[in-house]
Amino acid sequence: MQRANPYRWTLIALCVLAVSTLGIAFTPTTTVRADDDFKSLKKEYETAKREDSRTAMGRIVEKMGATNDKDAAKYLLGELADDQKAHKHHKAGLPGNVRDKIVEALAKFTDEDSVALIGKAALDLKSDKEPSLALDQFDFFKALATMKDVEAADTTLRKALADEKNPYVKCAALEAIRQAKAGRFADDVRMILEEDNDAWAKKWLIVPINTLACLEDIVDSSDKELLIRVVKSVIVWEERKICLDERVRFFGSKMLNALTGEAADMASTYYWKWWVAQMEAVGAVDNSSKPEGKRSRTAAVPPVFNTAPVGKRFVFVIDVSDSMKMPLKITLEEIEKRKKDGPVTKGPKNSKDGDPQKDPDADNPLRQLPWKDIDTKIALAREELARSIKSFVGDRKFAIVTYSTEVNVITNGWVDATPGNCEKWSKEAKELEPDAMTNIHGGLMRALKISDGGIDSDEPAVDPECVLTGADTIVFLTDGWASWDDESTSRIKDKRNGVDNSIGDGPFIYGENIWPDILRHNLFRKVIINTVGIGNHDKELLKNLAKRTGGAYVDWSFPE
Repeated sequence: MQRANPYRWTLIALCVLAVSTLGIAFTPTTTVRADDDFKSLKKEYETAKREDSRTAMGRIVEKMGATNDKDAAKYLLGELADDQKAHKHHKAGLPGNVRDKIVEALAKFTDEDSVALIGKAALDLKSDKEPSLALDQFDFFKALATMKDVEAADTTLRKALADEKNPYVKCAALEAIRQAKAGRFADDVRMILEEDNDAWAKKWLIVPINTLACLEDIVDSSDKELLIRVVKSVIVWEERKICLDERVRFFGSKMLNALTGEAADMASTYYWKWWVAQMEAVGAVDNSSKPEGKRSRTAAVPPVFNTAPVGKRFVFVIDVSDSMKMPLKITLEEIEKRKKDGPVTKGPKNSKDGDPQKDPDADNPLRQLPWKDIDTKIALAREELARSIKSFVGDRKFAIVTYSTEVNVITNGWVDATPGNCEKWSKEAKELEPDAMTNIHGGLMRALKISDGGIDSDEPAVDPECVLTGADTIVFLTDGWASWDDESTSRIKDKRNGVDNSIGDGPFIYGENIWPDILRHNLFRKVIINTVGIGNHDKELLKNLAKRTGGAYVDWSFPE
């Protein structure tokens, strides 16, 4: 037996040590060091919070998400809860997009304890007893819906979707899944339409509305088998014949059109059964044998400011700030040109055979206005509002909100659209006079607060009165940019143009702060907001409000 060489073993030991050291050096780092780093990050965050440095807060929150530490998750959940409490008491919460950053950070936690903590925090909130908690649930659910291949997260969301009594937790989960575009829940979502629950169809219409809105954004239209299942669920819903709500039908028809390309109304069950049979038989639609699909079984609502309102409860929100006195520099011809997005002629075109064709604008209600007498922006607003109200007679309700520095519900709530009321308020509309500043946020918020219960709800996002008897459509008109809000107490410099003492010091002056807050209050209600801009106005604000609510944006801009 050969004697071992001591130098040889020393050399082997050194090699092993070197390899081990290299292995440690090149091991990829997947997370920030948890315990110590969370404690230091927490200190940094609280310093940034005291200094109101939203950029630093957002950056630190992102780092907290990378720790994958349960204590970090617990801390971030607490920040969301505190922020929601602040908003509830009309106080400033987290600045800028820090709340969104926290939700994004929570979605990065993948360890079992953290995911379970987020899920438990969401389901423990009793939104059936305190509906405002549904907004917190939405944030937690959105974090869970954003996670990929995390079973505990999906289980929590499916529990919320399956709730048969609480409409708020159901809608919080639906909206979270919609915003996360989590297509893996498509079958769970469509099955809500097949639930035998009269409460969803007769009372809590936010459930089918949110279900249909969610399906539009999460269903892969190239998945034919899934698409067929979705259409079959719609047929089941319609054949129960217990929901005739026009807004449900609007969202359902919109969803079907987006996914199938077919224009038939949601209620055309015969048509959709034919469509399913075609898709199951040959995987495509034979247009040569296509039956006629009904466009709508409901009475058309008269157009307002070139927009088509939906539903039976409408709020007109009209800008009466001082700038509305300025001259109107747009003609009816230019308005019609923009509407058609094509050349304008002064009369009907002739066909190739010389036969006259109907002028597509012949029935345009705007042609009824006394254009020779309309020389200011407020004159156009008054005349079109008066015309609209006069034509509004029917089984519907309306309210009028005016806003300048102050916001007023001049109808003092809902008005039944009787001939007498429409005549009265048509005349009142012509008496509107402009002055002062532009409180856009206040005007929109007041519109969301109107219900059978009054005009000043504390929590319009979830107040049952607002959810059940609030607006179906808001028609919002402005000629400019926000310069005041309900929280303003003094004037400061406008960062948009550098003019001193020209805007209020409140949190909802700039468009990028206004539309996200309005959308959060409209998260579950899905009120359609049609927007109309006259002259030099905040186009991005109006586009976002309309696009993100299913509404229309009308651009009557001109240089001023």
